[in-house]
Amino acid sequence: MKWQYLVGGLGLVIAGAVLQLKYTGILDILGDERLATPMLLLATGALCSLLGFLGCCGAIRENYCLTVSFAVLLSLILIVETAAAIAAYALQEPLQASLSHQLTLGLQRYNRSAGVRIAWNQIQREFACCGVHNYTDWHVPPDSCCIQDSLDCAKNEQNLQLSGCMERLEHWLILNAAMVGGVSATVGSMQVIGVCFACCLSKSILKDFHDFYY
Repeated sequence: MKWQYLVGGLGLVIAGAVLQLKYTGILDILGDERLATPMLLLATGALCSLLGFLGCCGAIRENYCLTVSFAVLLSLILIVETAAAIAAYALQEPLQASLSHQLTLGLQRYNRSAGVRIAWNQIQREFACCGVHNYTDWHVPPDSCCIQDSLDCAKNEQNLQLSGCMERLEHWLILNAAMVGGVSATVGSMQVIGVCFACCLSKSILKDFHDFYY
């Protein structure tokens, strides 16, 4: 069971790194840490790997302290994850309002910040959208709004994407939430089993210790 935490943790780290590199522009515009799914995966993966290593050491060496520490830390993490899941559900509507606000602010900074400009262009190309709600949000739509991106294509309204990025990003966030929820449920189930296994192992180690010395 302990090695599964190591493998699963490394998998989460890789998934988080890939998402962080691919969608870094989106996070630059949103500027909201609650939306940072890649960072959440990275942190969870690193923690699972560390706990897996601790659990493996405790099981191999039959060390009572390491095994109990593994069980206690795993229980604490499970409690924190449950609280985070409840908080994320409660903050669903404020998160949508924050998303709209951050997108609008990013739109206003388009011509003042090269980073925001690159990020907006990336989002509009990646999600085939234009503006926050539609292309009328732009005073002058950029070429990244076009169905077929080419020089000065945005001068013709018929070339512009009709869907706004707010709608597309909401859909993307729902998919991310489903992914994180699925991963969390799987990891949570493994954690419950891990706690039970660690408690049984530590009890067995303690019993062997007493039988040997007493």
